[in-house]
Amino acid sequence: MPPVAVIEKIQASAEEVFNFIGHVETHPQIADFSQSVKIISEQKSGVGMRFHQVYTSGIEHVSEIMVWEPGRKIVWHNFEGDSNTPVMIISYYFEEEGPYTHILHTVECDEYENQAKHRDGTLRNIRELANLKRILEGG
Repeated sequence: MPPVAVIEKIQASAEEVFNFIGHVETHPQIADFSQSVKIISEQKSGVGMRFHQVYTSGIEHVSEIMVWEPGRKIVWHNFEGDSNTPVMIISYYFEEEGPYTHILHTVECDEYENQAKHRDGTLRNIRELANLKRILEGG
């Protein structure tokens, strides 16, 4: 899976940025390709939390948090149907530097073997982090 990787510098603590991303139901506020997100597990945060995503394209995924390191890293896998193999691996890495947090966001997907789809995925995720920056910096 070739990854899409984008990075942004946000004037907010790593804890604030992590908490926003970790509250997955906020994803449609930053990702214009995300229509809705609903937690479907009894567990509401951390490793093992599962949620259902609907994209504006009509595609749906069940996702599961695989890594949960507060203030440092969140990783989730997107699954289609009853498959145990992820179709996408989504990662957010946070690094605090003074009043700023650097956030590295990666998305791994076999679909990104196609360069046009890789470029489109990169642009979508650049917009996502720009929206996150705007919201958290109050702009």
